[in-house]
Amino acid sequence: MNFRCLLLTTFYCFYTQCIILNVYAQSPGETSPTIVMEIGDSANITCRMNLKRFGGKNSSTLYFTTEDPKYKTTPKNIVVLNATTIVYTLQNASEQYTTYTCKSGQYAIASTDVIVGTKPLPVADFSCQAYDFIYMTCSFTIPANMIPTTYNLKYVTQNANYILNCIKLVKEGDRASCNFTLDDGSYKPNFEYYKFRLQSNNTLGALEQNFTVNHKEIVKPAISDFHVDRISTHGCMLIWEMERYSSYKLSRLQMEVHLHSPDYESLQTYTCNRCNNHSIFHLPIGNLPYSYYQYNVSLRIKMRMPTATWSDPYSIDFQTLPSAPEVPPAVDVSSFYLNATHLRLFWYPTPEYHRNGSNFHYIVKQMEETDVAVDQPPLHIQVPTVAFPWNNVRSYIFEIRSSNEQGVSLNSSQIRIPSLPKNYDNRTPLGIRNVYHALQRTYTLLWNSPEDSANVESYTVFWCKPKSVASNECHNVIGFRQLNRNARNFKIQQSQPLVLAVAANYPDFYTGMHWAKCTADVSNDLEKLEPEIVEKKAYSITVRWSSERVCASLIKGYTITYCKTKSATKLKCLDKTISISVDKNDNKFEITNLEPDSTYKMEMVMYSDVQSGPISDELVLQTNEAAPTSPRNLTYERITSQSVVLRWLSPYISNGRIRYYVILYNGESHILYCNNTIGSHCLSGSRKSGRNEHLFYTLGNLSSFTNYTICVKAYTVAHSLPSNCVHIQTLIGVPSSPSHTKFDDSKDIVIRWRQPEVPSGRVDYYEVIVETKLGERIESRHISRITNGMQCTIRKPRCYNSDFKYTIGVRGVNIAYFNEIDANLMHIQNNSHMHDIYVTSANDELGCVEAVISPLHAYKTHIEYRSVEVIVFNYVCGTVARADGKLWITIFVSILGSSLIVMAGLLTYRRCHEMASIECKIPEHLNDLVNRNDSKLGEQDMERVEHSIKQQYYSENGRLLPSISKDSEYSNDGSGYSWPTTKSSYYESSENAGDYCIHDPMTLCNTTQSLETVQEITAGYTVMTTPNTNVSNTVAEVDSGYVHPNALQPNVTEKPFTINWPMGGEDGYIHPNNRQSCNWQQETNNVHNANTQANANNAIYLPTVR
Repeated sequence: MNFRCLLLTTFYCFYTQCIILNVYAQSPGETSPTIVMEIGDSANITCRMNLKRFGGKNSSTLYFTTEDPKYKTTPKNIVVLNATTIVYTLQNASEQYTTYTCKSGQYAIASTDVIVGTKPLPVADFSCQAYDFIYMTCSFTIPANMIPTTYNLKYVTQNANYILNCIKLVKEGDRASCNFTLDDGSYKPNFEYYKFRLQSNNTLGALEQNFTVNHKEIVKPAISDFHVDRISTHGCMLIWEMERYSSYKLSRLQMEVHLHSPDYESLQTYTCNRCNNHSIFHLPIGNLPYSYYQYNVSLRIKMRMPTATWSDPYSIDFQTLPSAPEVPPAVDVSSFYLNATHLRLFWYPTPEYHRNGSNFHYIVKQMEETDVAVDQPPLHIQVPTVAFPWNNVRSYIFEIRSSNEQGVSLNSSQIRIPSLPKNYDNRTPLGIRNVYHALQRTYTLLWNSPEDSANVESYTVFWCKPKSVASNECHNVIGFRQLNRNARNFKIQQSQPLVLAVAANYPDFYTGMHWAKCTADVSNDLEKLEPEIVEKKAYSITVRWSSERVCASLIKGYTITYCKTKSATKLKCLDKTISISVDKNDNKFEITNLEPDSTYKMEMVMYSDVQSGPISDELVLQTNEAAPTSPRNLTYERITSQSVVLRWLSPYISNGRIRYYVILYNGESHILYCNNTIGSHCLSGSRKSGRNEHLFYTLGNLSSFTNYTICVKAYTVAHSLPSNCVHIQTLIGVPSSPSHTKFDDSKDIVIRWRQPEVPSGRVDYYEVIVETKLGERIESRHISRITNGMQCTIRKPRCYNSDFKYTIGVRGVNIAYFNEIDANLMHIQNNSHMHDIYVTSANDELGCVEAVISPLHAYKTHIEYRSVEVIVFNYVCGTVARADGKLWITIFVSILGSSLIVMAGLLTYRRCHEMASIECKIPEHLNDLVNRNDSKLGEQDMERVEHSIKQQYYSENGRLLPSISKDSEYSNDGSGYSWPTTKSSYYESSENAGDYCIHDPMTLCNTTQSLETVQEITAGYTVMTTPNTNVSNTVAEVDSGYVHPNALQPNVTEKPFTINWPMGGEDGYIHPNNRQSCNWQQETNNVHNANTQANANNAIYLPTVR
């Protein structure tokens, strides 16, 4: 067993050695492994090559290289040990992380990484921060070192009972940090001191450092629910919570409150000596200076220790409550300006922080006028100025107060304006002038004392931003300052334009404001102008400038210089510089005679009698684009029936970027954008083309055989003039089908047509095609040529049987001769009708009478273009015969129907004539009902009557009256009611429609006739009999069920059958409010009995026989 194990071990070693030798035999060689060393040390790098892989080369070809040129190797440091091995010596190595590669020629063998660094370096900025006794983070900066270094952080407890390790040291860039939390037990909030041990290790050595941290000093407190409550006009209460206050209780807390606003700032520190045991804190803040003012309050806290850590600041905005203003606007004794008719008051606006509420405004009230009190409503205004009418012989007193929604200020400001004394001009300051210092950006107001200056007490200087029109009117807020009586100047720094004024103040008089007329620069009387562009055109540019800060008396004029440049960035003049003089009274000028789409630079200067002012900055001028010149040399080629190829040269001067070309032809236009043309510079923006730009385009969709006049325009921002025009005629094409075809087959078949809507040529002749079919099989075709006119007469084809069909069509033909042939239409040419496979010559009877037999052309080279055949006439033998039989049947049925209608009309007339003599008669048992004087029934009785009559009507016996009304020109709506549509021909009384008596189921009119029901017979007719009263003879039923006039006895006279409609009007219509009431003689129960009796009698009475 031991022998077998030994044998297997020997075999395994031999096999492994073979594999290693085999791998090495395939490898080009090897170098030393990674080298780690300290700065300043030396090391050897060995390289061995596999001679079998390099075909006879040896170690003399080996060398080392690096990618960093800073660490370039030198041959003198290489030693050849044998034919396969060299050694490179790296001496006094500097800090690096470099890869050294061994090569033979251009082939690499292997590489060695060299890391040069130091032993672990000490950490210099180890620190810890605890957050509200919940967790602690310790961090430090990792010292730079090329050699990878590992760090292990742990701390020893206060009593050194045990050691806690940092569970996870996180590295981010050059910073390393570790978190200690309550959750994992690594953070001990009750410890006052932490002793940390940091261990650093790398290949060259190890380092251990110890750090002691005072836990209480590094804890950063946290608060929550910080808010402001109990806000008043000058105070508030800060409230917050501390969830972990118990951890801070022993050390006590210190609070810092920072109040901040644009006009107020305060920083106060508070100490909590006897804080309550609750986690809610209340800190009153008082003595806030402004009402209705926005404050920002910031709070932060810490333990009461000198080096304790402050919490993050907690900020909140709040606004104090409003109150009435406490401060009136500030004024000066001379805060007014006088002119011929008005006085204007000025005052300094009340600051925002003194307005104390919303809807702030000023109340100005005139108190006195020449020692007399003025009782007039005060003015409420928003701006700090107001004007009043003024009389120079009167004195005035004005009172100004601040006001808001809460009230009016208790104090007020007063301005007294005395009447002008006779020596007013002697009391005003003289020589008022304003000087601007450009370098210091300051204004200096200078003046001379008045002629009467002995009693001057003080001067007041005013300043403001001017309006553009009047220099002595302020654009916004005015400022002022009072100076002593010896002052003669005032300086103020301001970069924007200002106007200044001065006033002299006397014990008994105030002059008011006197404005400086203009401003002059003390160092340079003329200012640097700032021209600007106000309008750009293609051939001109208008510039404008301002010289308000320079006294107009100093300016003699302006000079504008300009020249053309290559572009807005290359401002070297291409042409000579042009100078233009401008009048001093002008503030804008139009520079003309410029080139479109060009760049210019312009400078400007003002000058006086003695000198010129500073030159303005260069102003770049860019003119607009304009219409280009006309396209040039328009020619054409390759004309077809529908297109032509156009060639032209681009405009000589483009005046901008050419967007497109417009091709004009015969009143039409085609826009051709540049990217649709063939040309390399169509989109060029240069004003002049450096070379001729050849463009060509195929204009299509033209009409065949049409004369065209074609021109071309170019477009930038406007159209150019048209180019030269060319005149062409398109070639002959295929015509459209003949139009407006029609036929006449009364005798022979005559077809007519009109010329094609699109002839596309001369339309040399027309072809009429007659095609015969037996079923669906074509039997023959005959084509006739029509050269004169547009008509063809063909004898009607004979019908051999019912399956024969004849079709007649027509088409137009254009002939194109050798110089009119369009090569693009060769695929649709058809030279002769002989190419039609169905054409036969044996059917001449199918030809047109107008047809031409002789040849139509004398040219051998020609092409015929035929239009699409349009079918004019279809003749089907079987269909025609069947159609004639139907026609006779239709005629016979029409005649028979007309006869029946005439007979029915005559019969209806006779029946209406017979029924017109029927007279209404009321049965005797209804007389009481008819003779009743009551005009109305009760509601319940009426409903019962209506119900009874409706039942009678809808019974078989109650349908006689509707039938009678139909036969005697009365209309019925199917509901039991009838009304006359026209008056009876027997009625001869007045035109009043009320004379009719129309019986509805509810109303029986006053009549001597009685009405009874009729018995029903089996034949469906109704028996009409006269009542058995004084009439001795009755009329018997006739076979038709109706009573005819000849059935009456000779001594019987007819009375017209009239029915009066109680609700009818004179206009023949029924009005709801015009119903005539008939006299009902019986109660509802009598009506019901009468109807019952009438049904029993089962008869209706005819007119009485006289």
